[in-house]
Amino acid sequence: MAQYEGVTVAAAVEKGLTALGLEETEATITIRRKEAKGFLGLGRKTALVEVEISAETVARRQAAQKKIEKEMRQNIRTDAQNDPQRRSGQPAAKASAPTPASATATAVKPVTPAPAAPVARPAAQPAPVATAETENRNDEQAVKDLALYLTDLTQRLGAPSLVRIDRKSDDRQIVFHLDTAKEGLLIGKHGRSINSLQYISQTFFNHRGRTHQAIVLNVGDYRERRERVLASVAKRTARNVIADHQAVYLDPMPSFERKQIHTLLADSPYVETYSEGVDPERYVVVVPRKTVKLP
Repeated sequence: MAQYEGVTVAAAVEKGLTALGLEETEATITIRRKEAKGFLGLGRKTALVEVEISAETVARRQAAQKKIEKEMRQNIRTDAQNDPQRRSGQPAAKASAPTPASATATAVKPVTPAPAAPVARPAAQPAPVATAETENRNDEQAVKDLALYLTDLTQRLGAPSLVRIDRKSDDRQIVFHLDTAKEGLLIGKHGRSINSLQYISQTFFNHRGRTHQAIVLNVGDYRERRERVLASVAKRTARNVIADHQAVYLDPMPSFERKQIHTLLADSPYVETYSEGVDPERYVVVVPRKTVKLP
């Protein structure tokens, strides 16, 4: 549990949620002191709140992580059976670039979509529980531990990798590059394996690091190719929404990829975006902008 101050209660809550990378529905908030304007500047007080991740959110994320780990192991076993290197004894070919058709876009609404979340802030990856132990955590050690964990995990998955770390201090992002001879095996079909590994890595860091950092895993130049695919998906989806005057639901994707879609379409005069669902199955919805008549 951590305390946060703000000019108002709302500002203090927003500060806490941002620091912990939580949605308001994922947190337990306790108001310790309301703001006071005072008189002529005297006796003025800021608001003080306590923010922590809720027990329900912890349980849900733990269950999601176990499910992802199980599915990832199954997916990698399935992909390994089709690995050219394993079948023929020859080096596996480099993973091909993802194509827009197989990447993310779908105009079919999920069968049981979750209700739209009325929040302006994009959903964040799993965040650490704010307790007294947080003060004893160390980001540097967490990064080293995660690198060792990924080295051991990829070895056990049959795709041994050399882990290189690239820090993005400007946007609080840490990129782990996995150099391996079996890129296709770690990336998986439609990126499902690398995204599962990334989700597990984010959770690993959140339980050991002190601050909220975005963990990104990259194999070869997959993320760079993926950015180009997402840009194409965003443009094509916007055109479809404008032409059909109907919402389009994209496939689930990590939060930083959803952020890219939101950013690419933020300035569009005809469409707007928001996210639905719960991580790791959260997805972007592109809809006609309500204040503008489509052509």
